[in-house]
Amino acid sequence: MTNVALKEIHIANKKSRDANVRFVSLIKEADPRFAYKGKNIKNSRLLINSEENSENNLVKKYKSKLAEKILKEDVDLDIEYAGKFIGDIDRILFNSKDEILYTPPEIKEIVFNKDGKEIKKQKPKEIVPNVRDDTPPLKWTGKFFKREEILTKFVITKSIQLRHVDGLTFEFLYDMAKTLDDKKSLMFLGGGKSGKEPLIFQTNGSPYRGFLDGRINKKQYQLILRLSNMELKKE
Repeated sequence: MTNVALKEIHIANKKSRDANVRFVSLIKEADPRFAYKGKNIKNSRLLINSEENSENNLVKKYKSKLAEKILKEDVDLDIEYAGKFIGDIDRILFNSKDEILYTPPEIKEIVFNKDGKEIKKQKPKEIVPNVRDDTPPLKWTGKFFKREEILTKFVITKSIQLRHVDGLTFEFLYDMAKTLDDKKSLMFLGGGKSGKEPLIFQTNGSPYRGFLDGRINKKQYQLILRLSNMELKKE
């Protein structure tokens, strides 16, 4: 595993004492490189067809005779354009009439009920992060889960490691890790003033459930916050 330094996090222990500590995101090593006969394989973008040969234009032009035209004349293939390599590109947005949009479209959130029926449309609400050094500390909830239970109930999508910044925060985090290691459990970690909110790390970011995982080895500790945004449920 490799790690990349990130910001600080505000967290409280079981005695309701809080501190700002650093955290790093644990990420996987780079994917293995692909090669063929000793040469590296690289991805390239290729043009499939021209606008004139797009599906919509062909349907408008040939209508019910399109299938016959494709079989006999290959009208869906423009040999002048198909297969050309594409370099740098710009993204262009179109409306439903295939007209270029020169200003950004207005974005609406569509709210559905549990049956998949649309309830309402509304302007997107900005989601404010609650995991920063200037937000209320993440609460020590005392809700423990066995490690095996976490693996069977939740999909862990990210992990971040908490690190001390001085001697005081070393003892602070070491004691947390020791408590969790003694219990062989992870603890649910909540955000916000109530300590029950999901964890949000950036503006409009995904909400996560957080589970604090700790281990010690003599005078060394490892304290990792496991993040999940997906729960496993049996059908």
